[in-house]
Amino acid sequence: MTEGECQMSDSGLLQKAAAQKSEGEISDTLVDAAIISESYTSSLKEIAITLSYGAIAPFFIVMWFGIYLDFISLNILSPIIMIASLAFVWWKLKMGIPAFAGGNGIDMKKSFAIFGTYIILLGLPLLLSTFLVGDISVGDVDFDESGEELEIKIRQNGGSGSHDALVTIYHGSSSTWSNDYTFNIDKSDGLGDYGIFTIQTSDFYSGNALPSSDSVYTMTINIDNGDTIVEDIALDSLVLSRDITSLFSVATPSMSTNSDDCGSMDRCVSGISLSAYVGISSSSSIPGALPYADYSFTATLSLDGESDAIEYPEVTVNGGFSDGFGPYGEATWDGMGGQYGSGYMSNVGLFGSEIALMGSESNIEVGEGNIVIPKSDWSESDYGCYHLDISLSYGYANNAGDLSHTSYYLFDESESSEESWTKVNNC
Repeated sequence: MTEGECQMSDSGLLQKAAAQKSEGEISDTLVDAAIISESYTSSLKEIAITLSYGAIAPFFIVMWFGIYLDFISLNILSPIIMIASLAFVWWKLKMGIPAFAGGNGIDMKKSFAIFGTYIILLGLPLLLSTFLVGDISVGDVDFDESGEELEIKIRQNGGSGSHDALVTIYHGSSSTWSNDYTFNIDKSDGLGDYGIFTIQTSDFYSGNALPSSDSVYTMTINIDNGDTIVEDIALDSLVLSRDITSLFSVATPSMSTNSDDCGSMDRCVSGISLSAYVGISSSSSIPGALPYADYSFTATLSLDGESDAIEYPEVTVNGGFSDGFGPYGEATWDGMGGQYGSGYMSNVGLFGSEIALMGSESNIEVGEGNIVIPKSDWSESDYGCYHLDISLSYGYANNAGDLSHTSYYLFDESESSEESWTKVNNC
């Protein structure tokens, strides 16, 4: 091999080695670039996924379902959720501790993504409330437990300020009352922002809503001179039925076979239970209950309508009480030291219209409790025709009236040495 050939051979080897080195460097560079690109993509994906379920999802869940949580306001719940989600995202992405706090510093790329997301989330409600202020609508229209006050909620999510409302109430087809109110959207609950105003029931009550559907009460609300008009808002007919239109009386005997009561007779009347059924006319002779009505009545049992056997103390009933079972009235009277019970009764009208007048004795065959007035407490107990007269007065707002009812009973001795107490139509 000549010297020139040797030089050419060496040069070719050097060029080949240089080319291979260059190719290797390029390959390493491409591999490094691919790894960096993949790592960058993976990091962005991790940030996006973590922010999706750690920040964005909780925010929209609170916005969507938080309105149904009546036990906590969104003004309190939202900041709590935001702080908790930020702490979770910070931990999940391993953001670290800032250098000024003694840590190794934080990842700026992740921090920009996190804080940018939270700034958008915090600004979204403000933007929505600015550009998408909700229309005014009528929310709840409810009476308080006593039925004496009607509260109206007007809702406007994202709204505020003062508004005017013209309220008109109809009894049946007739307008019976109208008035102007001013209210502010200055409150909030689980359903959003609202304002309230109240109306006294006595201001517009003009008679019973029951029993006919033609006499129900409805309301029309005109807000801001026609901007929002809501018509035919039905009001609670039971609350708005307070006039007594039906009264019924019953005297039920308490029978005994005890010789201390009956002497030589086999069976006798040992006492009497008096009941008044007070309420509204129904398809039967027994009135329907009116638990919101106020009234008072007296009951007198007399022989032939002249000689009083029992003159029961006046009973006063105040309606409009309520518990978990429903509305009811409370009755009071002079118990005369226990002769006529305790002088107090609750649950009037809760389970029906009957008011069983209290006595000093009981008889399970007649009813529960001390509802028997023994014959020994009667002023007159001869045989004959007995009248049970009940006289009642009621009144609410501008409505008032009087009712009375008389039932008749024949008290007699039969041929079989037994006493009888029989209801008759007249005597």
